This record gives sequence, C-alpha cells and structure tokens, in this order.
Amino acid sequence: MSIAFDELTPADVEEIARVHIQCWQESYAGLLPDEFLKNLSIDEKIAQWRQTVSDPLVFTRVARDARRIVGFVSCGAAREGAAKGADGEILAIYILKAYHGRRIGRSLMAAAARFWLSKGGRNLVVLSMAGNNQAAAFYKALGGLRVDEGSFEIAGTRIDDTGHLFNNLAELAALP
Repeated sequence: MSIAFDELTPADVEEIARVHIQCWQESYAGLLPDEFLKNLSIDEKIAQWRQTVSDPLVFTRVARDARRIVGFVSCGAAREGAAKGADGEILAIYILKAYHGRRIGRSLMAAAARFWLSKGGRNLVVLSMAGNNQAAAFYKALGGLRVDEGSFEIAGTRIDDTGHLFNNLAELAALP
C-alpha cells in the first residue's frame, strides 16, 4: 500500500481532528491522565484545525493511505519560548501507531524542512514530552540536537518537555 502526501484542505478538518485525538491517545497513554485522554474534545480539535488550515503562515502536510489521513506535520514560526535561537517550529507531528516504522515521519519532517527553507528559515525546533522516548529517539536519529527543557501543565498535571533543534535543514529536506 502506497502513502500519498499532500497539503491539508478545509475538507480534511474533521478527519485530521479525529486522527489527532487518536494519536494523542496512542502516544500519551501513561504520560497523561487516562481520564484526560479519554475525554479529548473533537469539537475543540475541529476548531483548532479550522484555524490552522486558514492560517497562511502555517504549513500542514498530511499522509494518506487510500485517501485516509494516517499522519501529519504542521510547522511555522517558532512560538515565543519554544527554544532559544529557533526561528521555526514543528508545531505537531503525529502518525497513527499502526503506521509507525514506514518512514512516514521522515517524509513529513523533510516536507516541513523544505517549507521552512523556502521561507528563509535557518532551523526548526520540535518539543516532545519527557518520557516520550520513541519521539526523542526519532528526532535524534534525524539529527535533532537536544536543547532547552521546560514544563507546562495539562489537566492539572505538570509535564516536562524537551526540545530538539534541527540546524541541518538542507540535510533534513533531502530525506527520501
């Protein structure tokens, strides 16, 4: 089965919201409270993705298997405090667990790097939850350098995070 990659469209908003929630439930079990993950709001995610798809400064590429979204990456300018010296940020990258190990993440990261380079960007940072060892290993394997650590709060739980900075955008953009 072949994976196709294309840009997010307004018609994709409800589907990407559902995939986003499923990915959070798969990725963060044991890292976030079960009750929080169980009660993620599809309406809130749809609203979030409607805003994202209408923002010309945010790039979102989706991966499709037989027209079904199975993963995505979203990037744009680095949010304040994302990482010292970062000008771009991977705002989200998720792939359904059943599709891990198929090089989809590499392709999505390469697309984000190409986009950011086209905007004159120098680097990209991506933040991940401490304890999400699979994500950290993935970013390190692609050349991400571990940077600033911080924390934030979700559902009353303090979450530590770690950043990985990609200064090798040309190399990242060239990934197959």
